Amino acid sequence: MNHIDLIEKINNMGSESLNWQQIHDEIINQHEQAKTLEERVEILELHTKFMDTIESQLSDAANLEKFRNARTQEYNMLITRECTIGGSICIETLYDLTQRELEAGRMGPTHSFITIAENAMAKEHYSRERLKWTETKIQERKNKPSFRKKISNIFYK
Repeated sequence: MNHIDLIEKINNMGSESLNWQQIHDEIINQHEQAKTLEERVEILELHTKFMDTIESQLSDAANLEKFRNARTQEYNMLITRECTIGGSICIETLYDLTQRELEAGRMGPTHSFITIAENAMAKEHYSRERLKWTETKIQERKNKPSFRKKISNIFYK
């Protein structure tokens, strides 16, 4: 199921017939598999609306506080995932993303990622292009057979 199908599924079902955990897991999965910026933004919008719906149904103050903390941690994880290139956080992507999320209203002006991004942009850091280049080189090395493998292929055919 792609994110468009998921949006339609949620819109066409009544709240009493939704499997909340399944929908949540699918949103997280779709974000991980998103290939374009547009897809990630649509999935973040869906995540926000979905979490707003769940939050509106909670009445117990203790559960509400736990939910809000978990929601914040999950949102931060999605943002971090989107900024990761080859295992490193891309400062340029983080900065662009915080501006996008702030403008969209999904991130508040006091969010810690904004301060982190602004401070990191002011310091020396690897560019997005450099991180992508490094990731490509690492993948190329992983895909090349090792010297030992080459030798063993020669002698053990």
